[in-house]
Amino acid sequence: MIELKDTGFSYSRKGAPALSGVTAIIPPGIHLLAGENGAGKTTLLHLIAGISRPTEGECLIDGTPAASDNPSEIRRAFLLEENMKFPGKTIRDFADMHSRFYPGFSQEAFISNLMAFGLTGDEPMKSLSLGNRKKAQLSYALALGTEVLLLDEPTNALDIQSKEILRRLLANNLDDRQTVIVATHTVTELDTLFDGAVMITRSRLLFAATEEAISARLAFRVGRVPDPEEIYSEIQIGRVLGITPASEDEEPTRVDWRLLYSALHSPQRDRILETLRKTES
Repeated sequence: MIELKDTGFSYSRKGAPALSGVTAIIPPGIHLLAGENGAGKTTLLHLIAGISRPTEGECLIDGTPAASDNPSEIRRAFLLEENMKFPGKTIRDFADMHSRFYPGFSQEAFISNLMAFGLTGDEPMKSLSLGNRKKAQLSYALALGTEVLLLDEPTNALDIQSKEILRRLLANNLDDRQTVIVATHTVTELDTLFDGAVMITRSRLLFAATEEAISARLAFRVGRVPDPEEIYSEIQIGRVLGITPASEDEEPTRVDWRLLYSALHSPQRDRILETLRKTES
């Protein structure tokens, strides 16, 4: 479990903070991390990965600081950044060197992931296309078995078929103990996998919640005509996509993550947040 306690980070004493006052609990599961460019997503990933230390507050994994000099704690998390370079002639060479620091690494899963993407792992990294390099890196990252796995724009450079394979591998490679955070601008590509979301804007937290908690407070509807109870709505190809307060008399609906993200970046944001907080209390 990841705990953020009034967490903040500044790159300089005089500059505006890159992240400020973030308080949230992120339980095991697959979580969306969303926000506009410059919102603070990369900074948050670096704090959780232990690459950076908070300049304010705390960032904890299972009760201990994410940033640590203890090898047994450093290996709890792994961050796969966008356009990250892996040293090594091939991905197998890199895995031979790097995986020894991660006791949860599965060679069997690694090879299986590569095969699913149509790779052997013996391809020279320098000769791989950007998309195939991403597939090789994802194959390795998903086999590490870390408590926390952080993926920054994992679908970038992947074709449609490869995105479907990634969706399947994410579902098959992870267990109930692991926490995965997917930072992405393309919310819909992995939306059926998300167990929760963390959404930030302008260096501050908008909200963090599980899908179960959100669907207990908000209902996501599709219809031909607007619902009078709608807090937010969009019209798409003759359909009305809307968000209303959830009713205790109805079954919870699945969260439409893209619609929720749009609503939280619209003039109706305060109404959405007010509904979440009112029902929570």
